[in-house]
Amino acid sequence: MKCCVYTVLLGGYEDINEQPVACRSQLPFVCLTDDATLQSASWDCRLVEPVFPQDPIRSQRDLKIRPHMYLPDYDCSIYIDNSVVLKEPPERLLELFEPETGFLVPPHSFRETVLDEFLEVARLGFDDSTRIFEQLNHYTLSCPEVLTERPWWSAILVRDHRSARVRSMLEIWASHVMRYSRRDQLSINVAFKAANLQPTALPIDNLLSDLHVWPQVVGRDREKGARNITVSLMPVGARIRHLEQKQAELLSAHEQESRALRTENARLSAAFEFEHAAVNAARSAEATALHQEIARLHAKAEARRTKNRLRRWRDKVIRLFHPGRGRAPAADIDRRAGTSDLTA
Repeated sequence: MKCCVYTVLLGGYEDINEQPVACRSQLPFVCLTDDATLQSASWDCRLVEPVFPQDPIRSQRDLKIRPHMYLPDYDCSIYIDNSVVLKEPPERLLELFEPETGFLVPPHSFRETVLDEFLEVARLGFDDSTRIFEQLNHYTLSCPEVLTERPWWSAILVRDHRSARVRSMLEIWASHVMRYSRRDQLSINVAFKAANLQPTALPIDNLLSDLHVWPQVVGRDREKGARNITVSLMPVGARIRHLEQKQAELLSAHEQESRALRTENARLSAAFEFEHAAVNAARSAEATALHQEIARLHAKAEARRTKNRLRRWRDKVIRLFHPGRGRAPAADIDRRAGTSDLTA
């Protein structure tokens, strides 16, 4: 059975991821791209013409979903999203492939039901909500039981191109992606049911396993060109007006932010001035109290100096008039002075 590994990269959506395991594999690694300048050490880059030049996402989905149309030289293929990097040679996937079913795909490891996938795609804005909920309403009426199934994770797909049932399922799947949401995981369960095909489940965690790691994203831009759901169908004039409105919104947001910053700056300045005045007032009061205490202590010291000076003068007088007595106690001197006054 002749098999290949392939990925699809259109519209300059992101940088190509190299696959180091390619050198350990006997399978060719093919990248279908619209970029004539794209080069890779591990991928054989093949130039393709997008089926919808102004809709790179659905063009990518067409190449992803229908390998029997775009890779007719191979009996089977292993598709991996560009954000998936293999840790082991892809032959490991072929070992898990069951020819009886002709389809190997991992279940979604962190979404419980297809309905949950619808709600998450709408919440993240990955497609137009009108189209998403139209599709959900149609499925609710035609196949409500599918909405309770666990969704499949379509980043890794192993398919037998020779199986008529697999090809039928892929054509149904592609029709739903072209008619409804471009998010292919919303319609893969319905396509399996419509084709009466039960795939083989690849039992791996979507984020990390022994076989792969995901997501490995370099240079991705979801808003680039027609990938932006809000502008993908806009005429040029409407696109220009949309950009003008977006610019006005950004300027308005910038002005609001500037006003908020100015208001906050004024508030902080007022708070600083208030705190500064309070600190100055406290320091002034403290300085006044300190000066007053210094003046009190100075006055007290001056009074002591005066008292001591008077005492020294009195001692001199006593020694002058009573040389034999020496220095008399102040009380004795006062007593004698009073007696002298009475005698006189």
